[in-house]
Amino acid sequence: MSSRAAVAILLLLAVGVGIWYMALGGREFVESTILGRKEAVEVDLTFTYTPVAASPLRDVKVDISVSARKVRVGPDIKFKEPVVREGPEDKIGAAAPGAEVYFRKVIMIYDEEGNLLFNRTMEFTKGTDKTIIIYISADEVRGDRLLVVVDIYIRVELPTPPGVPAQTIEVSIHKEIETGIQR
Repeated sequence: MSSRAAVAILLLLAVGVGIWYMALGGREFVESTILGRKEAVEVDLTFTYTPVAASPLRDVKVDISVSARKVRVGPDIKFKEPVVREGPEDKIGAAAPGAEVYFRKVIMIYDEEGNLLFNRTMEFTKGTDKTIIIYISADEVRGDRLLVVVDIYIRVELPTPPGVPAQTIEVSIHKEIETGIQR
């Protein structure tokens, strides 16, 4: 009779642990405490550049797309440290060989209550498409929407023969993009 009681107690204990893990926050506890995983909001900003009139280059169009979603991240992810991924082709360099290219991006991210979550100025010297990924601790984000404000300044100095004044293209872009946080 005592072995049956022990089996019944172990079975009840296993069911209790299973319910705790699946429904009562046990999974989050294990992931955050033992595995070091944390909940974060991942914000992806994708910048696509299109040179206008390749000979000579006259302008640069910029398309920006933004998405945000809740994710679980490991202990190796640093919050508010942007991860930059560049595309394979320097589109502006290909459209204007020898041109000097300068990009300055100011990125600000606000939550639904207007709290500033991220503010960074980044500079680049290549005209490759870029994806910038930013992880923000989910504990800091209030609400289910983000406002992403992006200011971009682009300067392209086109090559000219000696004695000819330099030709420069300057583009300034200001975008405010609202996005919902996907679960």
